[in-house]
Amino acid sequence: MRFDIAHKRWALALALSGLAACGGGGSVGPSAPPTTLPPGKVFFTDAANRAIGSLIDPNPPPGTLAMDRIVSGPDTGLGTAGGTPSESAIPSVALDAAADRLYVATQSNALVFDQIGTASGDIPPSRSITASGVNFIHLSLDTRNDVLYTVDSAGEVHVFDSASTRNGQTTPDRTITPDLGGNAVASTFGLAIDVGRDLLYVGMGTPSPSIVVFNNASTANTTSTPIAPNRTLSFATPVGSFFLDEGRDILYAAQSDGKILVFDSASTLATGTPTPKRTMTLPVPSTTASSLQPFISVDTTNNRLYAVNGTTGFIVSGASIADDAMLAATQFTVSSGGGSSLFSAVAVQP
Repeated sequence: MRFDIAHKRWALALALSGLAACGGGGSVGPSAPPTTLPPGKVFFTDAANRAIGSLIDPNPPPGTLAMDRIVSGPDTGLGTAGGTPSESAIPSVALDAAADRLYVATQSNALVFDQIGTASGDIPPSRSITASGVNFIHLSLDTRNDVLYTVDSAGEVHVFDSASTRNGQTTPDRTITPDLGGNAVASTFGLAIDVGRDLLYVGMGTPSPSIVVFNNASTANTTSTPIAPNRTLSFATPVGSFFLDEGRDILYAAQSDGKILVFDSASTLATGTPTPKRTMTLPVPSTTASSLQPFISVDTTNNRLYAVNGTTGFIVSGASIADDAMLAATQFTVSSGGGSSLFSAVAVQP
């Protein structure tokens, strides 16, 4: 196994440590960048500092990088840093690249930032979607039909039509409650919609690590009767993040041991423990005593995979064919001085 790792330092000129040090006081975001600065392409959530950072260059050369823009502060709705850092503070994002719009899950709501490519500083979200009894943990967006899917820790999926204009307290248009044979769901780790094949993938952390798949995702609805998934993909090692490349029909599953499993023909995988076609083993640093869990996203247009963990990130070109035998990756880290960052999600605009 060979790694061609280009080590980089991501020095934040407008450091996230500085943001954390400001606490819950006044504006903690940087000044707005010049209007001539190109839009951001890669978006990272920093759950420790309750911030969204962006980079203009999605595939930067080796060297020291400065964050191009940071959205953070009391007006953003992202919260203020404090307490024990946890990825659950900002557990998920969904990007509508064509509309330049980012949906950000904070559990209590889904914040919507329009013109995210040029957003910077302590700015309020364009909209905030809330719903009684809905915990916004993981998000997936059907941009073709303007539908937002969200799943809570119990595995219940809530569906919101007209996502691009939804605002304030509202009611889901549909709810998909899984029937796992009497087993209770206590955690979830991801959500993905395959619009063309009308499939919904939901990551269930308990009772056992699995990704369940529902057919007829665009019409599935439950009232008092839960529905059983059509397929259940099991994993020996817990999975904490996954990404579906709908166009190539490839499923990427990132495990708690730092490995990323790659499955071709995802829509035809049968119930059981599937054998991956390829495996990427990135040298992901441990953020806790036990977890090497990366959180992943793929720029499907340019076929690049992004994996983040703690203060470290990786970029893998040729993601659909990359494996350990010929793995090449670009590694970058965050230098945040007195305050550590904690990446919890990543999204990329082609």
